[in-house]
Amino acid sequence: MTQSVGKPIKQRLPGRIVWTVVAFGSLAAVGLSHWLNHIPPDDSEQADFISRYKGGSLVIAGGGTLPPEIRQRFLDLAGGASRTRLVIIPAFDATQAQQVALCDFWRSLGVRSVQILHTNSRDEANRASFSGPLDQATAVWLSGGMQAWLSAQYAGTLVEDKLQGVIDRGGVIGGSSAGAAAMTKVMIQQGQEEAVEGTGFDLLGGAVIDQHFLRRSRVNRLLGLMESHPDLTAFGIDEGTALVVQVPRGRLGVIGASYVLAYIPKANSGDSRFEILKHGDQIDLAGLKSGVRISTPVDFNNLISD
Repeated sequence: MTQSVGKPIKQRLPGRIVWTVVAFGSLAAVGLSHWLNHIPPDDSEQADFISRYKGGSLVIAGGGTLPPEIRQRFLDLAGGASRTRLVIIPAFDATQAQQVALCDFWRSLGVRSVQILHTNSRDEANRASFSGPLDQATAVWLSGGMQAWLSAQYAGTLVEDKLQGVIDRGGVIGGSSAGAAAMTKVMIQQGQEEAVEGTGFDLLGGAVIDQHFLRRSRVNRLLGLMESHPDLTAFGIDEGTALVVQVPRGRLGVIGASYVLAYIPKANSGDSRFEILKHGDQIDLAGLKSGVRISTPVDFNNLISD
């Protein structure tokens, strides 16, 4: 009896041991996989970026297809996507459907509070009831389109005053293409080889912005404008790239795929010159004007896109 009872036990036991080992091994593998997939990401670069540029910032993008990093850093400076109170100002006479599409795009990035500010009336742009959303905004995005539209509707109005208020209380203003060009008072409105000058927002004093810079070979256009404004520092921002400015301290940085060319006039440093700034470069505006060079040697001819 003992043998007849014990023999089946001996036959079943190894199978149970095997499956127990397999089960525990599988659980261990799942646990290890779970742990590996939940290693806290290295967010030191994000933290360094925020600490350097937060507190009244501009994210000035050169147009084209923007890498996700640019909009992500814009939202980081506004407190993170879920906490951002975003106001979008289209640089064109946007239809209702286009306004909805602009809002939906930013909501797809996790922004919960999105409002559009849009009018084709300067009188309305001067009304506190119209510009009210800017009073609570932590971020403003000026879209691509026509910088002349932004100038005609908003430059010199209460909207511009409240944009400055966003910066003053530590928010961030970003824009791409037309939205970038409109950030300086002396504004390149249009033109191929020769710039047609307009008036934009005075958000970055003592400067002028050109965009799509290398992609559309706009060096000559910018240099021609600088002959009429030798006291300004000019920034030519290529597509897929952004100049980041912490306005109160004059801190500058570059993010994105290409380059920013900073043109420093003769009056500030003895010789007029271009500085070529790339992703990760950091300098203060005062240092740039004083003659500090930070550029990695780059063949200038190779920067001009086909």
